[in-house]
Amino acid sequence: MFDPTAFDNLKTVIEGALYDLDLNGTIVVTDRRDWIDLAYFSRTYHITFRMREREETSASCTVTLEMSLEQIAQELLQKATDVGCVLTIMFFMPIGSSESVCPLIEETMLSIWGENRIIRQTLRRDYKSNNYHNEISVQFGRLIREENVDDLLEMVPYMLQSLQKLSLIKQM
Repeated sequence: MFDPTAFDNLKTVIEGALYDLDLNGTIVVTDRRDWIDLAYFSRTYHITFRMREREETSASCTVTLEMSLEQIAQELLQKATDVGCVLTIMFFMPIGSSESVCPLIEETMLSIWGENRIIRQTLRRDYKSNNYHNEISVQFGRLIREENVDDLLEMVPYMLQSLQKLSLIKQM
């Protein structure tokens, strides 16, 4: 009998929660990818969405779950009880000026996600333009395990709140 991995179970939970929000009209899922990397034998799942009432150029969110060969092997061989996935939540938004907006974004994200989260902002800019594209990552610094499934579900409102606040910041 097939016993799904922690990756499969966590992926199913986050995917179901986000597609429920898509079905009820709160968000629009814009991309979904489920990769198996045969070179590294790892699994990666991405799902990207944005708020429904926002225009397509507004902030978007990508949830990424990753499970490495080491974690997969330990789980399948039942060699460890602490197997899990790396969870990264990324937000993407265009901004005009990084000087004033980036500190505000960091403050906003820390107020939503908590002071012990790792918040990183990466700016990209076409040299012919004054506009930046900001990639904001929320990292947790630990593995997410099947026991954390309720925590994973509790993060969904934080994702929505982050998108709403980032859209307001973009309008400034």
